[in-house]
Amino acid sequence: MNKTDTITKCLSCDSTHLKAFTTTKAQMHHNEETFTFVKCNNCGLIMLNPRVAQESLHEYYSDYYLPFRGPSAWGQYAPLVAKNLGKTDKKRVKIAKSAVSIDQNSTVLDVGCGKPTFLKKLQEATGARCKGIDFTDEGWKTETDTYRNIDLEVAEFHQFSASKPFDLITMWHYLEHDYQPKATLKRMKQVAHPETRMLIEVPNFGSWTRKLQRQHWEGYHTPRHTAVYTPETITKLLENSGWQVEKIKPYGTLDPYPLFWMGRQEKRGIDWSQSMEKKFVGFVAGMLLTAPIFMLKKWLPAGIMTIVARPAL
Repeated sequence: MNKTDTITKCLSCDSTHLKAFTTTKAQMHHNEETFTFVKCNNCGLIMLNPRVAQESLHEYYSDYYLPFRGPSAWGQYAPLVAKNLGKTDKKRVKIAKSAVSIDQNSTVLDVGCGKPTFLKKLQEATGARCKGIDFTDEGWKTETDTYRNIDLEVAEFHQFSASKPFDLITMWHYLEHDYQPKATLKRMKQVAHPETRMLIEVPNFGSWTRKLQRQHWEGYHTPRHTAVYTPETITKLLENSGWQVEKIKPYGTLDPYPLFWMGRQEKRGIDWSQSMEKKFVGFVAGMLLTAPIFMLKKWLPAGIMTIVARPAL
């Protein structure tokens, strides 16, 4: 068993009244290790407890971890997968521009930027001055020339350099991984001004897919996700961190179907180290069959949500 980190109070409201909620297996992983999620009796937040100690977490990001493998995991279908990922960045640029006016004088921070393709697309579209921070430079260290015009920094998210406030802060599927989400959000307020907007995209615990798939729901992403949020619990976390929610959209830039598909594979006990090439036809067939219901994601939350927030006065 890896080293663990037990939390004694809620990550959002600091309540010590935590109760066991569900148990799930390590997902997208090779062993049968199980983990427990607890629920805060005060604010309702669902949290992993105990958590894998941060120094041991790398063991769950193996070489066969599907997001790391990217399009190459799909063999001959890799170009199609890569093209679809490019569409996600375009959606993110569009929603960023709708959240706040962005031009060459604007400053943008992407938290947990990974491979900073979103920042590159945004910079090309707007001329904005972009900065990305992450715990590791794995996403860009071999492509420094590609991202030479972007300020990229390896840093703790509550301790990073900022010469001036940012006009836009984005977190694309980062916050659910954060071991200290309130500290991170408080730090973000320190590098914001009154008109700053923050965009957060996370799995939606209140979705019908979670209720259907239960412990196999990939939104848990056990044990990499430290908390899973509903519109109500993320609103409370933001309020407790000095932010005010302006809008919550019951969908995001990521298509919810792949999350649903991965949950189905978890239930079947798939070997995640194998090539996904033979799975591609079934993946597409399932997507077409379920398209009518996933098209209702604006009215029937299907697994992803987007939050627009501003600093509280």
